[in-house]
Amino acid sequence: MSNKIPCDVIRDLLPSYVDELTSETSNTLIMEHMKGCETCRKTLASMQGGLPFAEEAEKARREIDFLKKNKRRNRRIVFGSIAGAFLLILAVLAARVFIVGSRDYTNWIPANLTVEERNLTFTAVPTDSAMAVSGLDFREEDGVITVSGRSVLVSPLHRGNCAGVYTSSGEIREVRVGSRIVWAEGATVSPLASELYTTRHDYVGDMSANNRTAEALNLGSYLGAYTNELETKEEPYGWKLLLTEDIAEEKLAQKEQDMDAFGRVILGLVGNLDHVTFVYTADGQETERTITAAEASAFLGQDIKRCGTDVRVLDELIRKTGLSMYAFSDDISVNEEEMWIKILNQTDTKLFSIGCRFYKNGSQKSESFGQNADGSPVKIGESFWVSMSPLDFGSLEESPVLEVEISFQTSDGTRIVLPERLRVAAEQGISYELTLTGNEADGYRLE
Repeated sequence: MSNKIPCDVIRDLLPSYVDELTSETSNTLIMEHMKGCETCRKTLASMQGGLPFAEEAEKARREIDFLKKNKRRNRRIVFGSIAGAFLLILAVLAARVFIVGSRDYTNWIPANLTVEERNLTFTAVPTDSAMAVSGLDFREEDGVITVSGRSVLVSPLHRGNCAGVYTSSGEIREVRVGSRIVWAEGATVSPLASELYTTRHDYVGDMSANNRTAEALNLGSYLGAYTNELETKEEPYGWKLLLTEDIAEEKLAQKEQDMDAFGRVILGLVGNLDHVTFVYTADGQETERTITAAEASAFLGQDIKRCGTDVRVLDELIRKTGLSMYAFSDDISVNEEEMWIKILNQTDTKLFSIGCRFYKNGSQKSESFGQNADGSPVKIGESFWVSMSPLDFGSLEESPVLEVEISFQTSDGTRIVLPERLRVAAEQGISYELTLTGNEADGYRLE
């Protein structure tokens, strides 16, 4: 092959060869030519500083081998680093989801909370069967115990409920989950009272604070759309709510009862508010209904303003007004055309089915039942789901308020009907999450 390439051509290529600019094919041809041409070998040696051809060739070969080995090693390092980083990310995500979790207190509720002298026994129960609660932490300050924990996905490490016991240094006055008070001065506090208590404020002129209270009460769902007018130029200060929807005669008595209940709670939560006025139209006639702080105090049996300083007094007012049986939720369900009711079993009883009878204006209109598909009981910490279509009860514009009678069947076949009916605003895409507590001896109740 060397005889086929003239020496002039090889010598023309040698400068590029010395500078390592020639291709592998050209390098091969040059090396073959060098084996049979001493003149060209000497020329190459002189260009490379006098090194013999064989020594230079061996040096080039060693350099090429080193580069190849180094390239393979670098490739392994790069791929190994990428795989290691990917595994590290997976490990961090797994730890975040299954071990560390998040401090999302809406995903679990306190259950079996008892306080005996200085000992607090606390069990946190997930509201979702796919979730678990990892270890609980207790922080004590001036007789207030704040419980914190984390929501994680169910795994062999954390399977669901999480219980803890804490012994305080002194008398326990309150137990809190996050900012919410769940136990105070000897008794548990309802979730509604806990949520409303966080919206209390001193001045009715703060409209953003007023809106937080109104949203917690879900006024729009039960009273319909409304606008606000504040009377704050001089005392006594007032808050006027102007309902925009005409109220049918058959709904008037219930709507006025709702106005009284909501007005009394608002008066208890806004420090300097003297009266709440609802302006509404019933069968075309405009009417005003005013609830004063003095009237609300007489109804409660003590100063209505104590609701803003004592959550237990607020809880008492909620029970006396009947708001304890109102369902409050803004959660969007999976099916936006239906309304869902989720009932978490926190009784000490295995339940085999649950039923909901829906009443409108005192007449039963529909019913729905829920149970496990395989007939197995729903245990503590598990939930029933029942659904209905709001369109079955009227037009979407009407937004009917329904009464729901809750019943359930125990393991021995006994069907128990709760004595009080739940009130819900029937809206598409809404889910209400409730908790069934109690036992056969003391009775069952919804929270």
